[in-house]
Amino acid sequence: MKPRTRLLLEAEPFQSASGAINAWVEEELRALGHDVERHNHYHPNAGDMGIPVANARRLLALRSQPTADLAVCCDMGLGIHAPSRELARRSFVFFHGMHGQPTTWLGNPLIDRYGTLSPYLHDTLTSLLLIPDWTHRRCLDPWGARKVDSLVPTLPCLEAADGDARLPGGDLPADVQEALARGEVLGHAIQPNKADWLAVCAILLHLRTLTREHGHRPVRLVVAAQDFALLQHVLRYGQPFPVPALAAALQAAGATLEDLLLPVPLLSQPALFRLFREARFALSYNVTPEPFGMYVLESVLNACPVYTNGAGNNRHALPPGHGIHVHETARMAAGAPDAHASVAARILQDLLAPEPVRQACLRGAALIRRTFTREAFSSSFRACMARMESDTAKPGWSFDDLVVRLSPTVRRLDADSGRFSSDYRDDRLSPEEQELLPRLLGRSAGQLGHGESRLEPLQALFDKGVLSLTPPVGAEPPRPTGGAWPWYPPDSAFLSPSLLQDPGTP
Repeated sequence: MKPRTRLLLEAEPFQSASGAINAWVEEELRALGHDVERHNHYHPNAGDMGIPVANARRLLALRSQPTADLAVCCDMGLGIHAPSRELARRSFVFFHGMHGQPTTWLGNPLIDRYGTLSPYLHDTLTSLLLIPDWTHRRCLDPWGARKVDSLVPTLPCLEAADGDARLPGGDLPADVQEALARGEVLGHAIQPNKADWLAVCAILLHLRTLTREHGHRPVRLVVAAQDFALLQHVLRYGQPFPVPALAAALQAAGATLEDLLLPVPLLSQPALFRLFREARFALSYNVTPEPFGMYVLESVLNACPVYTNGAGNNRHALPPGHGIHVHETARMAAGAPDAHASVAARILQDLLAPEPVRQACLRGAALIRRTFTREAFSSSFRACMARMESDTAKPGWSFDDLVVRLSPTVRRLDADSGRFSSDYRDDRLSPEEQELLPRLLGRSAGQLGHGESRLEPLQALFDKGVLSLTPPVGAEPPRPTGGAWPWYPPDSAFLSPSLLQDPGTP
């Protein structure tokens, strides 16, 4: 008899990048002989967002059917139905990101396996499940922390140079084609709701000044129309976030948003990749951490270099020298007025001498094609399914065995000032936390937290997302799919105080 599987996924097949991955998950399950029943969308209709009649009806329908053998949910799909033995005998949750329904999966013993789309997300999820309570000397879910697997995503465009025609979107608008015909230099940042617009506009304003000084052609950034409309609204009304510094900078430069940004609607993959091939650079200075980074990989694959603060997996998506330039300084995190001038200077340098970045993108494209294959995705997904069926062992460690390291979400930490930038928050350590931090790295939990009169500074370093716990080396088998990302930092990299950087270090 075929195993009966319920898919609870937010995005429909090939209706977005997430929808493409969802479709491949479904294809793998069907190839493994599963009888698949798919459900999409947390809110089945607009009215359900206010009064969830349709969700109530759907829950009733799900619970009226016999229990399935397996439920497979994405992070947002958990809104369709929380993990339940009434829904399915086993539950597998995989993460496009961590935006959806966190209280349904954090520490939930009904989840039999987790799947992540990168080693970065693997380690971030593990750090959340191992978040410690030093008063009671326990962590949230050590059992869950040993059930986290890495999947190796593929890209929809790898099988066709012009991308997957099933993904929605329109052609390049006429104003973009006209700008290219006029000889304008275009960059791109078409990731709706992800950009740090104060940083992006600061880079563009510095770039505007530099190009004029060097007699270079004008530069504009192609952005999503919805982001452009949001910025127009914010500059006019000061809501939903204030931008007086941006308004003042635009006025001082005698510039408008239209001078910096060129909005486009949702583009099809052929149109998007044509833009990538025509554009000279991409900006991914984001506030939202990338769980995988399909967008930056697609840009490099189409010979367009990416400049980024490295939020999320963007700093790990490719090794240095392969088309993604990660640049973030303590002055940027502190909000210094000219902090982003160095990014603009690097972009202009590469515009004037493009051959080194062209070669870097060629190296990156070759590595992408070798690494993120459909075969790698299939192999990693099937291995994850097999481990879920066979793995019932308890964690091979105790709380005292866990090792302290810098959190995988930390991008930089200035040893002198205690200021840090991370995918969770930007903040400053207290003097007590700053003094304590170097003495903790690499030590086991069993060596810490005994007899201190104050546990607050120790706990605060974990609650701020600066430190995390990790299983001891050798306590668990090596991560089976880790070899697909050989450039990802090994665990030892997060134990070293050398990661604490000086304020001027990029």
